[in-house]
Amino acid sequence: MATEIYLVKVGMSMTEGVVEEWYIADGDKVQSGEMLYRLETEKVNLDVDAEADGIVKHLVAEGITMEPGDVVGYIFADGEEIPADFGAAGAGPESPGQTVAADITEVATPTSQNVPAAGGPSSPIARRLAREMGIDLTGITGTGPGGRITKDDVEKAAAAPPGTGTDASPDTPSPVTTIPVRGMRKTIAERMQHSLLSMAQLTMDMDVNMDDAIKLRNQLVEEWSDQGVKPTYTDLVIRAAARALTKHPRMNASWGDKDITLHGDIHIGIAVALDEGLIVPVIKHAHQITIKELAIESARLASAARSSSLALDDMQGGTFTVSALGMFGVDSFTPIINAPQAGILGINRIRDDVTWDADRAVKTQVMRLSLTWDHRVLDGGPAALFLSEVRALLEAPYRLLL
Repeated sequence: MATEIYLVKVGMSMTEGVVEEWYIADGDKVQSGEMLYRLETEKVNLDVDAEADGIVKHLVAEGITMEPGDVVGYIFADGEEIPADFGAAGAGPESPGQTVAADITEVATPTSQNVPAAGGPSSPIARRLAREMGIDLTGITGTGPGGRITKDDVEKAAAAPPGTGTDASPDTPSPVTTIPVRGMRKTIAERMQHSLLSMAQLTMDMDVNMDDAIKLRNQLVEEWSDQGVKPTYTDLVIRAAARALTKHPRMNASWGDKDITLHGDIHIGIAVALDEGLIVPVIKHAHQITIKELAIESARLASAARSSSLALDDMQGGTFTVSALGMFGVDSFTPIINAPQAGILGINRIRDDVTWDADRAVKTQVMRLSLTWDHRVLDGGPAALFLSEVRALLEAPYRLLL
C-alpha cells in the first residue's frame, strides 16, 4: 500500500503551507530519511524527509497553498502498481477519479520538452518559472546541490540586464517577473499592515556617545577570540535594552482589548533579514544572562535563521524587539512594532561627530537609536525615560557587565 506524503504541520498556530520545492522529481526513487520536499509556512521554512523507500508521485504542484495534514503525494513501494490515471484530477491510489480542490493542479512527469538539454539538472519549480519567463535553462549555471538549477537561479537570470550571458539584442525588453505573495512575505505584509492600522505608533530618536562602548566591545572581542565569541554592537544594545526594561516595565508590555499585560520576563526579538523576508528569533530571559551568553545566543539564532534551521520555540514569546539597519549605513528609520508588543528599538550606524569640551572641539563617535512605541500603552515621557536609560548604559558600558 502506498505511503501518503502529508503537508507537515509545524506548530499549533500553522494554518496553511505550500510545497515550495520538490527535491525528488515525480517518478524518481527516494530512500527513507532522504530530503523529499521543502515546506514553506507562515513562520518558517524547513526540509521534510521521506518516511519510506519507493517511487515518489506528486499529487500537487509546487506553490499550491494547502492545509496541514493534506496529502500532497505518495510513495509507492518497488513493484507496487501505480494507477494509470494517478495525478489526473487529483486521483490517488485509494481514490481514482476523485475530484479535489480546483487549485490543485496536475503535475506532469518531466519530458524532453521541460528538461534542459544542457546546463545541468534543474528543479521542477525552476523549469516552470523558466517556461513562464521565457528563460533558456541551458545558459544558466546552477547553484544548488550537484549544480542543480534552482528557482533563485532562474529569477536572477530573468533580472540580469538584456544581453548578459545570452545572444539577446540590447533592444530586447526584459521579461516582467511576478512574485507570488505567500508564506513569509504574505505573513510579513499582513502583520505590518495590521500593526500600523491597529496601534498609535510614534517614533523618537536619541543620539548616544559610543566611544566607551566601542572600546569595551574591542576588548571583549580580543578577550573572547580564542572561544569563538565575537560580541556585536547590537549585542551591547540588546543588553542595555534588557536592563532598561527591568526599570521601565510599561515598555515590556502588550496591549489587550480590556487590559495591558506587563510581562514578568524579558524576551527580546532580533530582526534578521533574509532574501525572502524578515524573521524575528527571540533571546529568552535577556535580562538574566551575561553579555557573553547573549552574544553566543544571538549569533546562534542569526545563523539558524539564515540556514532555515530555527525551531518554533526560537521564534515565540517575544516581549520587545530590536532591529538593526546600521550595517547598511542608515542614520535613522521608523521601525514598525511587532504587535502586540509595546515597542521596538531601531539601531543605526555609528558615525563620526564632534562635541565641545570647554572651547575645544573633540572628535567622537555617535549612534542614533530610533524607538517606536505604542502610545496606547505609555506616553512620550515614559518612553523617553526608557530610551534615556538605554543611552546611559551604553555611555557607561561597564554597567553592562554587572
